[in-house]
Amino acid sequence: MNDKIFIDDIEIFAKHGTSVGEKFRLQRFLISAKAQFDATQAKDSDMISHTIDYTELLGTILEAVQGSSFNLLEKLAQHIANTVFRKFQQITLLDIVIKKFPDSLADRSFSGLGFSSTFLRNGQ
Repeated sequence: MNDKIFIDDIEIFAKHGTSVGEKFRLQRFLISAKAQFDATQAKDSDMISHTIDYTELLGTILEAVQGSSFNLLEKLAQHIANTVFRKFQQITLLDIVIKKFPDSLADRSFSGLGFSSTFLRNGQ
């Protein structure tokens, strides 16, 4: 099984970071997710109930990011993974990429920074 669905560059405004300004001012994040699952049944049936609904996955990610506040992107990524795994039992592996665009870095020679990680269901 090597079936995956993905959502790239979900633009979300939220409050995550270590500085006081980051805790109280909305910042722009781009979040991408790639979820691995067995799509055999969906390939045969052509029924949305046999796959991962992109809209539900998107809503779950939005809720996880906007409904919390963490100091570190690493913790935010873990929170997203835990939330997705709770909602979608059929997902076995989840790749998360988080890009952040802090105002304090606007004069630097790069456009953003981030964190990515691959999460396995039950940490296996």
